[in-house]
Amino acid sequence: MNGLRSVRPSGFVAFGAVCSLAVLVLLPLAVAGALLAAGVLVPGAAMVLAARRGTAAGPRGRALLLGGGLLLIGVTGVAYAVITLAEPEVSVDGVPVAARLSLVVLVLAILVMLPGLLRPHQHRDPLGRLRVCLDTVGVSACLILGPWALIFSDGYLRGASAIATVVGATATALAAVAGVHSIRHRAALRWAGPGVALTLTCLTALVIAADNPANPNSALATVAAGAAVNAAAWVMWWGTVKVDPDAGPPVPAGGEPAAGFPLFALPVLGSSVAVAARLLHGGGLDATSIALAAIALMAVASREFVAAIVLRRHADLLAHHGNRLRSLMFGSSDVAMVLDTGLAVCWQSPAAARHFGLSDQDVLGRPITSLVHRDQAGELEEFLTERLNQDRFDLADARSVSARFRDGFGRWRETEWTAGGADPSMPGRSLVLHIRDITDQRELEEALQQASHLDPLTGLANPRGLRRAGPQASDGGALIMLELSGLTAIADVHGAERSDTVLVEAARRVRTRIGPTDVAARVGDARLAVMTRNGAVRAHLLANQLVTVLTAPYELDGASAHLLVWAGLSDVCPQTDTDEVLRRAALALRMARSQPPGGVEWYDEAIEEQLVRRSALEQDLPTAIDRNEIELLFQPVFELSGRQPVGVEAVLSWRHPTVGRLSAGELLALAEDLGMLGDLRRWALQRTCRQVAAWRAQYLPLWFSINVRPGELGEEVFHSGLDEVLAAHRIPRSALVVEVSEDDLHQSPESGERLAEHLRRLRTSDVRTAVGHFGAGPTSLSRLRVLPVDLLKVDRTVFSRQDPAPSAVGAIMDVAVTLGRRLGMDVIADGLTTDDDLETVYATGCRFGQGDLLARPMPAEHVEALIEHSREGEHPFTL
Repeated sequence: MNGLRSVRPSGFVAFGAVCSLAVLVLLPLAVAGALLAAGVLVPGAAMVLAARRGTAAGPRGRALLLGGGLLLIGVTGVAYAVITLAEPEVSVDGVPVAARLSLVVLVLAILVMLPGLLRPHQHRDPLGRLRVCLDTVGVSACLILGPWALIFSDGYLRGASAIATVVGATATALAAVAGVHSIRHRAALRWAGPGVALTLTCLTALVIAADNPANPNSALATVAAGAAVNAAAWVMWWGTVKVDPDAGPPVPAGGEPAAGFPLFALPVLGSSVAVAARLLHGGGLDATSIALAAIALMAVASREFVAAIVLRRHADLLAHHGNRLRSLMFGSSDVAMVLDTGLAVCWQSPAAARHFGLSDQDVLGRPITSLVHRDQAGELEEFLTERLNQDRFDLADARSVSARFRDGFGRWRETEWTAGGADPSMPGRSLVLHIRDITDQRELEEALQQASHLDPLTGLANPRGLRRAGPQASDGGALIMLELSGLTAIADVHGAERSDTVLVEAARRVRTRIGPTDVAARVGDARLAVMTRNGAVRAHLLANQLVTVLTAPYELDGASAHLLVWAGLSDVCPQTDTDEVLRRAALALRMARSQPPGGVEWYDEAIEEQLVRRSALEQDLPTAIDRNEIELLFQPVFELSGRQPVGVEAVLSWRHPTVGRLSAGELLALAEDLGMLGDLRRWALQRTCRQVAAWRAQYLPLWFSINVRPGELGEEVFHSGLDEVLAAHRIPRSALVVEVSEDDLHQSPESGERLAEHLRRLRTSDVRTAVGHFGAGPTSLSRLRVLPVDLLKVDRTVFSRQDPAPSAVGAIMDVAVTLGRRLGMDVIADGLTTDDDLETVYATGCRFGQGDLLARPMPAEHVEALIEHSREGEHPFTL
């Protein structure tokens, strides 16, 4: 089977030709013709196999139907030959069996093959459908007229022959018209349609020949039909299996697919020869022949009339399109010129005079390159020569060139040139050139390009313009990013216009301070940047100068406005793109913002690590409580003389899975920045009060302290939350100590009076107050005197013996204890870590102590164990 697949169709044809010659020599002509017809089994089988395997180029249904019809014809040819050899005289009701069999097969072949041609449905307009009907009627009449005039006009009318003639002629006409007039699948149906028409004609001839065995020409007709049906079968195979149905250009809307095909030529010629032969042999025409001739003539005439209407409509359509093209040509802003082989202008459109002021006398006969700038003449001549010598022009391959073109007024215009192929009136010897004036477009592009790189308010470069500047030298430089704070306040007080005026003035001051090679830009609403070639030292000096000049007062109609300025710097090098440099400078500026106004900070990797760490913490804190990462620890406070715990400090801690453990101060500051301090405070206060209430009921009346941020003290929610949780756990308010760190006192935006008022409110409600880490910051003693504080927690920097003069350390601690007593405060030595610390503190008369020497921050169960040991008289400091 695989060997048969490798054989080409030409091999089958050659083998069939040899077999056909042998059949013609060895067998009677009638039998030989029938066996020749059986040769269609080969292409029929090939079409059916292609349909089953899906290898047919066209629809599988068409290949299956046409192939099945051929198989039916092939089997009939074999049966015809067998009947002719075995019983040539057998007949049924006076009709030979071979004729009756051929007639039945003709009808079956029509029913099987025609549906394969009539699909898919062809979408035609009414005139198109009328032309198809007229062609079908005319061709049918001509095909019937010939046999009728030669055979049936003398009254020799046999039923099988007459039926085959009428049915076969009509079906042949339908098949031929379907192939010739096809619109969809035109490439395949142009082969399959005529093939089916020829096949049906051959079957009709076989019926007539079998129905008239006594006629000496019947055997020759059988041989001719058998040979012709094989040719038709292979034509059908080619159009069905090998030809892509939609190959070739599509038929235009309203077009005539069969306009150039002589559809009526063969039928009219055949019927005319038959009628002429009839008349030359002395015969006449009966009424049926005359009627058929009249029908054919009327169909042809009507068809030509309809074709004339269609052609008239096409002519009108072409005229309309021509008028539109002419109006477009005359109204177009593009100039069209026709060049000869020497690139000389031989025609130009009217737009040349209207748009460029070029008359025919100025241009015609001159080389087109003489009208362009001399620097571009060579390139343009090479482009036009290449297009002129191009054999085939494809619109998809069209490209344009730009050139400076001198108009009739002597001005240079920016133009775009496109070659559009040859002039149809001079193919191969001309070139159509389209010239478009793009002067305004180029000017607009330049204006937009400039606008897209400049800030419209300040006139400085925008971020896109700064990126375009890029690293300015191979040895690098620096980028200075400046942030101006206060523009919003100026807009609120003086109006948005005054704020813009200050920003414009700030940009002017920057321009006057930088060098000629430096690039100044506005990279944000209140951010300016300078890219400079200066090294690190000079760039830092320039940044300080810019900060100074930008913080100088701005005069606004008799009033002065001030800005707060910070600067961040980043190195610039060719290996780093501008976006990365801007990002690094922004990180440095963010660190500078943590300093007082006027701060200048350089970028380094440590800054980025801190910011990455901060970003990770900000992202994970909202879900840290749900993940049980927040811990509540307690650090006891001891009475030093009796070595007994008198209170505990609630300490929050965060065990971050990647960053590590965060201190309470950092955790509270982070929560305050994220607006989560209230939720975290409520969670910690509930758990602390529940635990302290259990201790007070079971062990000792301990007091407890919590660290708060100064901003919380002014919130009503904080005070109401304290009242609610203390009441819920029945803890006296005097058992609670609210502690504020000295660092928070120094950095708090709250004024001293407001902070004192908040602390006084707590004391009024019996809640005690405390200041922690006293002595580690710049808090003055005078400010401590005005703050309503009950406990003073002295930082270990006051009493630690790191100083070489221990007496000085003890004196400082003694002053702190004496001051606390005079102000009515209990003093706690916070941060006891060594025995020397404990000895120094105890010698000064300090009552209370806290630190890792006594007890580290620990879980609640460890605190309970500590209390149990203290109640049993064991030394608590050994834990």
